[in-house]
Amino acid sequence: MSENGFSSTLQRFMAACLPGFVPRGPMTLAEALPWVVPKVRPRFQYEALSLHTGKSGPEFRPLAGIFAVSLVVDLPDHEIDVDAAMLGAWNVDFDRLMQRARTNLLARGGEEGFQEMGPGRYRSSWEDNLDGSRMLLPGILQRLKLRGDPVVVLPNRDTLLVVGDQDPSGLGWALEGALEFLNDDPRSLNGCPLRLRNYHWELFQARREHSVCPLLARVEKRRLMEEYAHQKTLLDRRHGQAGKAITVAPFQLELNPAGETTSYTIWSQAMGEAWLPVADRVRLAWELGGERGRAWVPWEKAQARLSHLLEPVGLFPERYRFKEPPQAGLLESLLG
Repeated sequence: MSENGFSSTLQRFMAACLPGFVPRGPMTLAEALPWVVPKVRPRFQYEALSLHTGKSGPEFRPLAGIFAVSLVVDLPDHEIDVDAAMLGAWNVDFDRLMQRARTNLLARGGEEGFQEMGPGRYRSSWEDNLDGSRMLLPGILQRLKLRGDPVVVLPNRDTLLVVGDQDPSGLGWALEGALEFLNDDPRSLNGCPLRLRNYHWELFQARREHSVCPLLARVEKRRLMEEYAHQKTLLDRRHGQAGKAITVAPFQLELNPAGETTSYTIWSQAMGEAWLPVADRVRLAWELGGERGRAWVPWEKAQARLSHLLEPVGLFPERYRFKEPPQAGLLESLLG
């Protein structure tokens, strides 16, 4: 254990024995250092906080696209997110502080914190709201007995599942477990798997013929459905308070004839200015010459033919702004 790690462990031990040892109120960098650890969360949580408050939240760095890592001061009875103001007051760079945060996290335990659930299948056992952050300690994961590169699934704050990317049955176990958490746990996150390759995290993707593809699609579509639904609620509230007539289109799921989960959104004349989510298909609805019509268009086709009218809003997950309702010319372009 490094000197910094030993110091952090000692101070946390002292805090457990002597509650008065825990710093209170505004902290100096020296007071905060023993308690700073990294926190991995779904990236959308930072987006939702910003939409809800209208202010920037904690400083964070994207992690494999759909997750992000920030810094927290993890005290025994509460945690404090580290924001830009705190970093400025401490005169410390985010990435430099992250190095110390990882050291502190490592001091809280290594691979012994994983319970082997079967050959090549592991589940974290810390249950300290930082289980997912252990993915930032690749040396620990690579000491586990896995078939291939580590793949992690983070279905809730106290659960990190780890398998190998060359283990189809293990991958199925992890994804099925994630879906169970998503169904049963109100604190569930999103369960989308990440793979560690060459010390960098990336979204785990599989060829279409891979046995886990249906599970991957279910987990990913569910993530988008929940994030877009929450995003729509926050945007509707913000637009209503600002008196803006903007329709935030829904993101819906359905089963196609092959039993696969697909997504769609709706775009109609009655919507006016609309913010559309990225879905598999767009359901068009219109009325021309007294006749009503409806058609389905793949998202890629709409994006290709109407790129001059599509404007990304700058959200996560992204939405695209259409300032015009679908008129005859647009419909002909899409349906032709």
